[in-house]
Amino acid sequence: MKNLKTIITVVAISLSTVFSATAVEKNPLKKEKTIRTEIVSLLGDNIPFQINHSCRAEISFIINNNNEVVVLNVDSKIAKFESFVKRKLNYKKLSLKNIKKGEVYRIPVKLNAA
Repeated sequence: MKNLKTIITVVAISLSTVFSATAVEKNPLKKEKTIRTEIVSLLGDNIPFQINHSCRAEISFIINNNNEVVVLNVDSKIAKFESFVKRKLNYKKLSLKNIKKGEVYRIPVKLNAA
């Protein structure tokens, strides 16, 4: 009987440490959507050049200690879009709180032809 109590105690402690180690932040998708919303609002609706066909792009950026966006890469077939994004986003402050600093964020963007 004493061995059974010891085994149950060891299993309970093991399970509690496993579950506490795998705890994840509540609703990380909500944070991603708020960052995306703010980035899209900083970019705006109008781009200063003509697009002949719809295409996709991906913006990779980090947020520094001052809550500023630092654009790392813009993966797009349109060269003008990269300079446009960097001009609009680099070192712009975000008003969001509790953002992980130094984490690389990737946001897909769809460019529609006018």
